[in-house]
Amino acid sequence: MRPVAWLRWASLLLLVTSAQPCPQGCDCIMWDVFCSEEGLAAVPLDIPLNATSIVFVETSFSTVGTRAFHGSPNLTKVVFLNAQLFHLKPDAFGGLPRLEDLEITGSSFSSLNADIFPEELFHPLASLQTLKLSSNALSGLPEGVFDKLGSLQELFLDNNVISKLPARLFSRLRSLEQLWLQHNAIAHLPRTAFSSLRNLTFLSLQGNALQTLPEDLFAATPSLAALSLSHNRLETVAEGTFANLSRLTSLTLSHNAITHLPADVFRDLKELVRLYLGSNNLTVLHPNLFQNLSNLELLSLSKNLLTTVPEGVFDTNYNLFNVALHGNPWQCDCRLAYLSSWLQQYSDRLFNIQTYCAGPAYLKGQMVPALEQRQLICPVTRDRLGYQAPGLEDWELGSPWDLVAEERVARSRCTFSNPEGTVVLACDEARCRWLSIQLSSRQGSGIPGLAYNASQEWDLKSSCGSIRVTVSLEALAGDA
Repeated sequence: MRPVAWLRWASLLLLVTSAQPCPQGCDCIMWDVFCSEEGLAAVPLDIPLNATSIVFVETSFSTVGTRAFHGSPNLTKVVFLNAQLFHLKPDAFGGLPRLEDLEITGSSFSSLNADIFPEELFHPLASLQTLKLSSNALSGLPEGVFDKLGSLQELFLDNNVISKLPARLFSRLRSLEQLWLQHNAIAHLPRTAFSSLRNLTFLSLQGNALQTLPEDLFAATPSLAALSLSHNRLETVAEGTFANLSRLTSLTLSHNAITHLPADVFRDLKELVRLYLGSNNLTVLHPNLFQNLSNLELLSLSKNLLTTVPEGVFDTNYNLFNVALHGNPWQCDCRLAYLSSWLQQYSDRLFNIQTYCAGPAYLKGQMVPALEQRQLICPVTRDRLGYQAPGLEDWELGSPWDLVAEERVARSRCTFSNPEGTVVLACDEARCRWLSIQLSSRQGSGIPGLAYNASQEWDLKSSCGSIRVTVSLEALAGDA
C-alpha cells in the first residue's frame, strides 16, 4: 500500500473510532463489544451503532430493562454468560429486528414465569435462529413463550431442572432443526410434544427421568438423524416407537434399565449407522432384533447381562465391524460358537480385548475374541444311575449338571473333545480322570448310537495335543 493511501486509511479509522466510542467497562474490537466489568450497572446506552455483537461476561446487574438495546438495531448476537440476571422486563429485546443469536446461560432463574421471563419476551425476535437458555436452573416453561420464533433453528434448554414440558411448547417452531433437552428432570413427555417438528434432525433427551415413551412420540419427526435417550430410566421401548424414523443414523439408548427389546423395534431404521445399547439389563436378544439394519457399523452391547447371542443375529448387518461386548457374563460353551466365529471373521480383535468369559470354570477369564472353536463345548454328564443328563435344549445355566461338569473340568489340566462336543475327556498331569460320551441325542434325532458288541473310535483334540479314544460295548448274558 502506498504511504499516502495508508495515511488516508489510518485517518479514516481514527475518525470512525472517535465517532464510535466504546462504552465504559467494555472493550470493542471492530464490530464486537465485550463487557466484563463487574461494576457495570446496566446494559450500556452508548453501544456503538455499527456493533453487530455484544457479550456480557459475569456482570453484576440483575435486570434487563424494556427495549434495552433499542439504540443498536444492527446487533445480530447478544450473549449473557454467567451474569447475575434475575429479571427481564417485557419487550427487553424490542428494537432488535436483525438479532439471530441470543444466549442467556449460567443465571439463576427459577422459571420462565410472567414475573421473571414474560411470555412475550421473545416475540419481537422474528429473525432469531439460535436461542440458548442452558444452565439457568429453570424449572418451568410457559406454553406460548416460543410462539413467535418461526425462524428458530437451534434451541438449547439443557442443564436446567425442567420437570414437565407443556404439550404445545414447540408447536410453532416449524423451522427447528436441533433441540437440546439433556440433563433436566423430565419424567413424562406428552405424545404431541414434537408433533410440529418435521425439520428436526437432532434431539437430545439424555440425562432425564423418563420411564416410558409414548409409542407415537416421534411419528411426526421424519427428518430426525440423531436421537439420544441415554441416562434415563427406560425398562423397554414399545415396538412402534421408532417406526417413522427412516433417516435416523445414530440412536443412543445406553445407561437405562432396559430388560427387553421387541423383535421389530428397530425394523424401520434402515439408515442407522450407530446403535448404543450398553449399560442396560438385557439378558437375551431376539434373533431378528437387528435384521433390517444393513447400514449398521457400530453396535454397543457392553455392560449388560448377556451370556450368549442367537445364532445368525448379525448375518444381515453387512457393514458391521465394531461390536462392543465387554462387561457381560459370557458363557463360553457351544452356544457361543456363532459369536466367536463372527468375531474372528468380521471384527477387530483389539476392539474387545477386555471381553472375558465368565464360565465355564476352565475358561473363566479368557478373552472371548481369542477363543478357538474347539474350546467351545457343552459338557454332557450322566447321573449316578446312568441316565442321560439334560441335553442342550434342557440345560439351564447354574443347574446341578452344569456345576458338576464345571467342577470336574476345572480340576483337570487338559480337556479333550471332538468337534461336536459329544465326547469330552478331562485329564491331569498323571492320568485321565473323567470321560463323558453322548452316544445319541433324543429319540428321533437321526444320530445313530453304538450297537451292542461293537466299538467306536474318536479323535479328540485340545491345546495339549491329540488323543484317540476307543469304546467297546459288550452285552453280557444275564443269570438264569
